[in-house]
Amino acid sequence: MNDAIAISLKIIFLLGFTLHNIEEAIWLPKWSKLAGKFHKPVASNQFIFAVIIVTMIGYLLTLFDILLGDNSIFYRYTYLGFIGMMGLNVIMPHLAGSIILKKYSPGLVTGLFLNLPISLIIIVRYIANGLDVYYIILSIVLISCIILFLLKYLFILGDRLINQ
Repeated sequence: MNDAIAISLKIIFLLGFTLHNIEEAIWLPKWSKLAGKFHKPVASNQFIFAVIIVTMIGYLLTLFDILLGDNSIFYRYTYLGFIGMMGLNVIMPHLAGSIILKKYSPGLVTGLFLNLPISLIIIVRYIANGLDVYYIILSIVLISCIILFLLKYLFILGDRLINQ
């Protein structure tokens, strides 16, 4: 499913994803210091390093999906897991954080109006073209767990690389 519309949606997703990450990079480190138990404080250098790596992963997965996706079920489901993870990221922590803390969580607007709808459109199009919902959900869960695990170490690595 790499027709012109599908490729356009993927590029729009990347633009929204990038704007979301820029919004977070600017405001989330300061917000994290006020978030209490909801989010551990993270230094700006740590967060920016991690968000650059995650953004690069998103671009690479999208490129692999465009170039290889029709021929590789692995790349297809990995890509869908990643964009599904970005859709879930809107709900938790952004929306939940805003509601619980009664203050704006950086990334909420770009997540709600860009990441979530575009992710859903792309996923629904793949389901309509015959991809298995079960495997898509499994991919979203697996990729979400991998990225959450990776973030912890990206924060540490970012802190060490930038502070040396």
